[in-house]
Amino acid sequence: MRTLILVGGGHAHLHCLSQIAADLPSDCRAVLISPSEYQYYSGMFSGFTEDNYDLEDIRIDLKRLCKNIGAEFITGQVIAVDAKNRRLTCADGSVYDYDLLSFDIGSTTGIPQEMKPQISSIKPNYLFPEQLKRIRETPNPVVVGGGASGVELAFSIHAWRKQHQLPLNLTLISSSPLLSGLHNRIANSIESIASEKGLLFFTGESVEEISTDAVTTSSGQSFPQSEVLWLTGPKSFSLFQDSGVKTDGSGFLLVNKYLQSVMHPEIFGTGDCIAIEHYPSMPKNGVYAVRQGPVLWENLRNRLDAGELKSFTPQKRYISILSTGGGEAFLTYGRFSMHGKLPWRLKQCIDRKFMKQYKSIYK
Repeated sequence: MRTLILVGGGHAHLHCLSQIAADLPSDCRAVLISPSEYQYYSGMFSGFTEDNYDLEDIRIDLKRLCKNIGAEFITGQVIAVDAKNRRLTCADGSVYDYDLLSFDIGSTTGIPQEMKPQISSIKPNYLFPEQLKRIRETPNPVVVGGGASGVELAFSIHAWRKQHQLPLNLTLISSSPLLSGLHNRIANSIESIASEKGLLFFTGESVEEISTDAVTTSSGQSFPQSEVLWLTGPKSFSLFQDSGVKTDGSGFLLVNKYLQSVMHPEIFGTGDCIAIEHYPSMPKNGVYAVRQGPVLWENLRNRLDAGELKSFTPQKRYISILSTGGGEAFLTYGRFSMHGKLPWRLKQCIDRKFMKQYKSIYK
């Protein structure tokens, strides 16, 4: 009996799990290893922040899903890969052999070592719900990071505090313009929206020091803080480098256009934990991870049967919708943008549809 192991319950692996019951070869067993029996959907974190969703709305029960499709679920944190002997080791010392392996474990956040004791992060995301409740209620919350996650959660926390008549003194700090990875006009638009809503934000500032009650930035400004949520760019786990598996210069699993390790053909990867050698500048974005799902499953299936592999080609443009709080959202597509209630309703529809397709497997 051959063994397919999926490590992590990310977007693409959810698609693979949905296909296993009907399409896994009869001489294969499927195993999912994840540190939590729940997979939390980051697209709904902003809605959860504002109490638009409850805990069950934003998470998928991986254990129940696996039971319903005939896969084995193992609670564990993979800490080492022995690619030569096709073997995984988990933090509790357990060892698992595989014939085919795929990683969809996301990324971590690059937090300066000396600041870690004073900082919260949404990663790993199964710890996020409790952290969020504490951060949104704290007297002086500070969010660091002007990318999509930082901007969206800052808006959502701000809106929740307004709704609950708490002081609107959340501070958003970014080293670059908000949403700087997009077109300049988009960055200007989101900053205008933030100003209109009364969200305090400071750009061109990097955090230099965090004390017990303040954050000091590169310009020497000091901001009061009782909790810091750090949402800067993604950082790779050390797993791949520590295991001697080929990575890019930042430590992300290096794969080819088939989402297959460039060094070990029996290892695949997807989502934020990988770097694709053909697309080195591709953003780490959930939209790409969702699109990788069908390609990944087809390639895992064909690898089991020695079939031809399919290339993944990222789309050049995609719709992005960020909640701005109070039942409004900011939609972008290339240089086009729209803000208001319609994008928020569209976002709700897309997110609920995504969750329903997997929850329906076990509910």
